[in-house]
Amino acid sequence: MKQFVSAGALLTAIICSHSAFALPDDTSQPLEIQADEASFNQNSGEAIYKGNVFVKQGSIEIQAQYLKVLTNPETRTFSRLEAQGTPAKFSQQIDWAGNIVITQGNEIYYSTTKSELQIIGDGYLSRLDNTITADTILYMIQDGTFSAEKQDTGRVSMTLQPQAPEEKK
Repeated sequence: MKQFVSAGALLTAIICSHSAFALPDDTSQPLEIQADEASFNQNSGEAIYKGNVFVKQGSIEIQAQYLKVLTNPETRTFSRLEAQGTPAKFSQQIDWAGNIVITQGNEIYYSTTKSELQIIGDGYLSRLDNTITADTILYMIQDGTFSAEKQDTGRVSMTLQPQAPEEKK
């Protein structure tokens, strides 16, 4: 039996005081990758990295054991990064105050064109002290919303922090 939770509206309401969900210039920064092994097919635009993979692009960081980077060979723009590990990790600064979203899972699919993360297998997401665990999490980076799904008999687990009271002037 699959259980499905769409908590985007709830999370958005809780954190609506924060207007930015990612730094605007992260994806325009160079993609820096370190790994034990690397291969690149210039015709297909596909690069494979293996072993202790570390990626940095602006405030975005990815750690994995395996990474596939898909690039449009004509425009030379990155369209998708596919990370695998136990766990693979993704983090990004989400505002100028220094708040960070942290995710991890067995597989992370990062679509730069759609600005979304799909975390599969032992998925975890932490954002502004709110956390969610599920087998599959789909996180929309630009608006900070997500949906989560647990497989079999498990459940989605969320911890949402109350909004801090506004200070009186």
